[in-house]
Amino acid sequence: MAAKARGNRLMRVLDRWVGCALVFLLGLIHRKRPRPEHIDRIGLLMFGAIGDALLASAIIQDLRREFPRARIVAFISPSNRSVLELIEGPDECVVTPIGAPHRAIPIIRGYKLDVLIDTGQWPRISALCAALGGARYTIGFKTRRTSRHWAFDAVAEHSPARHEIDNFRALIQALGATACSFPKIRPDILKVEADPAAERTVVFHPWASGFKSHLREWQTENWVALGNLLISKGYRVMITGGPEDAARPTALANAMGARPEATIVLAGKASLRDTAVALIQAAAVVSVNTGIMHLAALMNRPTLALHGPTNPRRWGPVGNSAIVIGPGQECGCAYLNLGFEYPPSPPDCMSRITVAEVAAQLGTVLDWSPMLSFPASNPAKRRSVTATVASR
Repeated sequence: MAAKARGNRLMRVLDRWVGCALVFLLGLIHRKRPRPEHIDRIGLLMFGAIGDALLASAIIQDLRREFPRARIVAFISPSNRSVLELIEGPDECVVTPIGAPHRAIPIIRGYKLDVLIDTGQWPRISALCAALGGARYTIGFKTRRTSRHWAFDAVAEHSPARHEIDNFRALIQALGATACSFPKIRPDILKVEADPAAERTVVFHPWASGFKSHLREWQTENWVALGNLLISKGYRVMITGGPEDAARPTALANAMGARPEATIVLAGKASLRDTAVALIQAAAVVSVNTGIMHLAALMNRPTLALHGPTNPRRWGPVGNSAIVIGPGQECGCAYLNLGFEYPPSPPDCMSRITVAEVAAQLGTVLDWSPMLSFPASNPAKRRSVTATVASR
């Protein structure tokens, strides 16, 4: 629900005005409770999009270490169920209709939790479910200008000045636990049989999702030019995407004009697990800022992460093999915090990323010289941030 609400103005307005009022009223009658002495059942509300859910899953490892005998239950939305199937840690994942609180709350209450942690950064609906979920102790974010924290027993300050994985870690620090882990992908996904053809395959993930997602996408002609360069050097290009991207990848592959075996369209045909297997086998991944970017980086694949309006210091890839490419805040870009704070006339930040600089970085990853014929960028018009972010 959180992912849908982020991209839906009406849902955000309802969440803000109705949700704020309900959470505030619950806060008026709620008395803060101490942390339970014995913690046997821990619940996590994880209703965010793919990237949010992946990053939030880091705290599962810390909870497992701090409370080795506790049962950990993740309450998830239908839209991110496939994400949690990739993660090692929860004892149980429960699909919960967060968009219908009258149905979600009884499900949560049925688990008789000692602790319930809400990983939602801004939606009040998840804070409402936490307040009425029947847990003995609740924890959630206090996020600026959201008024969602009134009914929690303990709050963690959600900071726009740190990476989101560190914000999630702050949630269990409020529980008194040490937080230092990274998300852990299931070993059976990481240990796949080697595919010799995959060693010459580069994955493209060109499309984002959510509110004004087109402003986070690189121009089609740039993907075509980069793909043609790779194909000329003997690489295959694999195009990934969600079910909603079923038509665009075929058009992109056709635009490259290469022999059919040089392009593979996985978008709209493969599950997230199948996509993860393709990512772990690939020579490199080039992606806009989205959940697939986070997944590739977490599996330590060489990942080129293209950032425009998204702030890489908040939402950059987590991994040792990831490189961020994009204009920085000094260019008026990298301004997104929670994902929907677009100015009235947003600049076209993604157009400031040139094929030349992406190809140059890809050349260092794949150990070849691009020998570029692309026009160089004009330093007077753009500045670039090229850096690793939140490495392990």
